[in-house]
Amino acid sequence: MLSENVSIIKGLNTDARPSVHPSRQAEFFKILTHDFRPPLQGGEPIFNGTTFPFKLNRVTLDTSDQECGPGWNFVDSIEQGFKIAGMWPTGRPSQVLVVDPSSDKIQRGNKWRCSILTLERFATDTEIESAIERFSAVFKGHAAEMAKEQILWREALARPGYDKNLVTKYLEEALHARGLKLELKEYKAARAGWDARDARDAWAAWAAWDAWDARDAWDAWDAWDAWDAWAARAAWDARAARAALTVTYASRQKWITHPSDILTKGIRDAYLNGLEIAIPVAENILGFAMKEKQ
Repeated sequence: MLSENVSIIKGLNTDARPSVHPSRQAEFFKILTHDFRPPLQGGEPIFNGTTFPFKLNRVTLDTSDQECGPGWNFVDSIEQGFKIAGMWPTGRPSQVLVVDPSSDKIQRGNKWRCSILTLERFATDTEIESAIERFSAVFKGHAAEMAKEQILWREALARPGYDKNLVTKYLEEALHARGLKLELKEYKAARAGWDARDARDAWAAWAAWDAWDARDAWDAWDAWDAWDAWAARAAWDARAARAALTVTYASRQKWITHPSDILTKGIRDAYLNGLEIAIPVAENILGFAMKEKQ
């Protein structure tokens, strides 16, 4: 286990959550988005976030050999759920729930499905942290450090704080670390100004795709089973975390010469203090927006 006492679900609007303690070892889990929507199919929230146990409506169960079929889908390990659905598919940490499937449950490939699924409780910090450690085994000699980095990113992307002064300070720190001279411009809404198309070159520099010493660094993805957890469909902030983690690993593997924290420094602390999004919106301008106040 990691030595740091990192709260994985910190900042996830947990005030209304009931105090539910595990009465038995969890066997099955379901991953949802931060606002309790199916992470792959999308749609409306399927859970109110507070009531346990919560029985989901009966659905048609496909009993064929098809790996992905109709039914309530779930997994038998959190790390498998992360591989399928992602740790932060919307740019905020996914919700991890312990579930109890109906007796007609079937397994197809690395997934399970059933006709009725009951949400029993939230997974504990310890359960999630342990899963991330197992998930990070693919990094071998760097497993402990990469697990720690992912846990810290989950905490930051929950945006537990709100301090614009600190966000500005950390964004400037991030720009300095990347060697970029961009002017900061705040937007009141996260989507305002994001449609600018002349920002492509600035985005490349911000993400540091063109700053790497060797294209061979991309081979990290070929050997990295965690690819599915940071798929290209992810939100901008999820991509920022993915890029930072990729550079951290590539640097530690000495595939690149940049410092391992070049894409982490400043930006992760900015998210931790309430940054919603930061992205170049025009030449020499980095636009940013704060999260909505609760």
